Amino acid sequence: MGYIQKNLMAGEKIAYEAKLHGIIYTGPILLALLSFLVFLIPIENKWINAGICLVLLLVALFWAISINGGKQYVVTTNRLIFKHGIINRNSHELLLKKCEGVEVDQSIMGRIFNYGTVNVTTGEVTNQYKYIGNPLKFTTKIHEQISKLKDS
Repeated sequence: MGYIQKNLMAGEKIAYEAKLHGIIYTGPILLALLSFLVFLIPIENKWINAGICLVLLLVALFWAISINGGKQYVVTTNRLIFKHGIINRNSHELLLKKCEGVEVDQSIMGRIFNYGTVNVTTGEVTNQYKYIGNPLKFTTKIHEQISKLKDS
């Protein structure tokens, strides 16, 4: 049972969980590919190539883990919950009643690959969540839950 499930209020249910788009792993993947190219460079001592390759692969692995960072983006029946961090945890919880606006920013690449930044406004504060996969579905789910709260 994860952080989100443990911290739901009585009667609250998860309506939707957004995922980070895989585009965030482009840098680590390119670094891993570079490590294999380094391994293919012909030199007398293959152990040097293997060592450099291993170091680059480890850097790529830790880079990928740090990019994701245990991020979770969840719409519940009452709140938006954004959790970041694996060891240190940072969470933002926004009551849907207080949300004034939800906006999606997508670049050309974001539109092609279906990712973007979701901006949620509460009062004068705007929270920005980058690289959300299928951001239009995420904002639709937020609006659906806000609408359900207003109807009840």
